[in-house]
Amino acid sequence: MKNDGGGGFFSVSKLLQTLGLTRKIFTRTKLTAFTLAEVLITLGIIGIIAAMTLPGLMADYRIEVLKAEYKKVYNELQQINLMFIKDEGLNICEYDWMLVDSGVAQMEAAKQTTAKMLDYYQGDKANLNNKFNNDIKTLTGGAANVYMFDDGNMWNFLRKTFYVEYGARNQNKCMVITVDINGYYQRPNQLGVDMFSFRPTKNGGVIPLGSPQTSSDAANGSNGFTECSMNSESDKNGMGCAFWASIDVNPDDKSKGYWKQFIKY
Repeated sequence: MKNDGGGGFFSVSKLLQTLGLTRKIFTRTKLTAFTLAEVLITLGIIGIIAAMTLPGLMADYRIEVLKAEYKKVYNELQQINLMFIKDEGLNICEYDWMLVDSGVAQMEAAKQTTAKMLDYYQGDKANLNNKFNNDIKTLTGGAANVYMFDDGNMWNFLRKTFYVEYGARNQNKCMVITVDINGYYQRPNQLGVDMFSFRPTKNGGVIPLGSPQTSSDAANGSNGFTECSMNSESDKNGMGCAFWASIDVNPDDKSKGYWKQFIKY
């Protein structure tokens, strides 16, 4: 304490109190850490949030992968049909018919046509002889009608699996090509989810089944192959989903999308 020069004494502590301060501001603050219990509680909360959100994120990712693979397969089939025309002077359908006209049985012609079609891909191919086509599911999870997948045999390679329903010239009936876009060994092997059906055209294009161009197209082998609805239990349900996937429209509610708001994966 010191004399303030006015007869009184100057007190530092009184001055601090007058200013509303304390000596504590001049002392070093003691640092504290989280307790083990607090850390465990925080980690538990993070785990709960992750468990709630990760399945949805993973499902969205898988859907995006399927969508990309679908577009790739659709484009590949169109390119292959154009190559048939360039190399043979015939589209895929006509090449199949040509074999039948030359005396080859319809199912054998379908096998030979499929084998030639797949020659345009690079890589080893395995002909599985329809070994697993009984495992194919409809859009709603029921057993699919296997007659749609047994004529051109079952070919597996490059993480894709190809099936063919034969064509017949005397009915002007074109082959229907169904592709499991992520391959047989990757589930769910389900029409409209990872399996889509297409029909080659004479001009070198490919029509995804379910298109208005195939809605009453019995002459071209698409009659009965147009169904795509979550409200159907038909054993062909899903054969007509390729069109809706191509335009990303939910066939049961056209205000919504196909990939994110229609299929479940």
